[in-house]
Amino acid sequence: MYLSWISRPGLPGHFFALAAGAVLPFSYAPYFWWPLGIISCALFFLSLHTLNGKQALWRGWWYGLGLYASGVSWVYISIHVHSHTPAPLAALFTFIFVAGLAWFFAFMAFVYRKWFAVGSLNFLTFAALWVGFEWLRSWFLTGFPWLFLGDAHLNTPLKGLAPIFGVYGISFVVVLSATALVTLLHMQRTQPLAKAVWVKASVALLSPWVVAALLNTLHWTTPLENGELHVVAVQGNIPQERKWLSSEIYPTLEKYRGASQEHWHQADVVLWPETAITVLRHQAKEYIQYLGNEARDTNTTLITGIPYQQQQNEPYPGAFHNSIIAIGTGSGVYHKQKLVPFGEYLPLPDQARSLLEFFNIPMSDFRRGEPEQAILQAHKGDIEYGIAPFICYEVVYPDFVASMAKQSGLMVTISNDAWFGRSNGPLQHMAMARMRALETGRYLLRATNTGVTALIDPKGNVVERLPQFEFGALNANAHIMTGSTPFMLWGSWPMVLAVVSILGFARWRLRQLSVATLAR
Repeated sequence: MYLSWISRPGLPGHFFALAAGAVLPFSYAPYFWWPLGIISCALFFLSLHTLNGKQALWRGWWYGLGLYASGVSWVYISIHVHSHTPAPLAALFTFIFVAGLAWFFAFMAFVYRKWFAVGSLNFLTFAALWVGFEWLRSWFLTGFPWLFLGDAHLNTPLKGLAPIFGVYGISFVVVLSATALVTLLHMQRTQPLAKAVWVKASVALLSPWVVAALLNTLHWTTPLENGELHVVAVQGNIPQERKWLSSEIYPTLEKYRGASQEHWHQADVVLWPETAITVLRHQAKEYIQYLGNEARDTNTTLITGIPYQQQQNEPYPGAFHNSIIAIGTGSGVYHKQKLVPFGEYLPLPDQARSLLEFFNIPMSDFRRGEPEQAILQAHKGDIEYGIAPFICYEVVYPDFVASMAKQSGLMVTISNDAWFGRSNGPLQHMAMARMRALETGRYLLRATNTGVTALIDPKGNVVERLPQFEFGALNANAHIMTGSTPFMLWGSWPMVLAVVSILGFARWRLRQLSVATLAR
């Protein structure tokens, strides 16, 4: 087989897998060199060809290490630069984070070679396991649904699958394309295939891409009549090292208010970033009331991020939340549900927390918001519509976003990606927000402290965006959308069922082959 040496046990094959994994993030934002994703998958699949389960476990770990070291090592910036952790210690914790995530690919490779390497079905079972482990990553230990293979295809024909099967459906087709191509080349090398076989195989390989392109011409949701909205998103560009200083509270509030005030009369919705108001909600009560009156007088809904502390008459007195509120012609409070481990809460016993004092992150002891919270409400004339709010990396969870979007006509997401500087992290985050708009057929307005602040349309396209690391206010037109995409109705369950069915059939087939072998 071509490059057969890479499928042998040992360090040469491991280092090759490391390099193949490191290439994969270049298929994502900001590069979108999507063919590299297919190549990376193909090489990983090929590198497992002759390994047993234990050998595949380590081959998969090296592949995952390359992928995450290349793709998410920007967490070092938040740990070292903004949390003031000494560089060696920050590097160690970044390595632990990356190495820990790599085990998803290690176990995937182990399971594949141990139980699902079924000869002619290998190309199919590998694709099913890849998607199955992506789904597992979306919820296991609170989940880290970052760098899903389908996120690289926001600008390819495969984006047409997103409103039906979500990002998982795209990932499945990408991996299947890679593994089927490797399988065909292997068959050609061992026994040259007839021209007719190549024609049929080419049609089979290209069909999902063609079907997806045709699906992209469909519109699953429709704009509400008279539901056009003029939206504004303010990007404060507050330096992270100054954001939480008491001396910056008033200048920050005035900066956001001043940027919004000139848009009151045109704007239906004004959006400020995550914790744009850096004091607790009850401490800013008079200021919020003043802003609400200004917005109400001009028929504007103002939405902003703000830290929230529960009062004595609430279920958990003293508990802190990372929250978002709507005032003016809007109403509602939403508390963030998907908290960042070690960033917003410490998933450790009280006795162990003292060991992590170097994580000096402001407001790092938030309480998770309750599930099934009501979404925000807003008015435009006689029209009342729902706004689905997402704080920071909540927007990267496909099923979570689809579920909350069902009752909404518009989605908003707020973030403070200043934690990750000029790395690829904020750009990857923005790309995943685009995928959520595509999956749900909704406009998505995004406001961040340093960027990327943007309006995304129901096809996942960027309508308007502000340059990163500049102060400004985005002005654009969106629509209140009605209807649901298939993915909003059934979420990821069709893909989960497909994965289970493929793997179940593969095990049955393997058992049949074993029985036939014993009968000879």
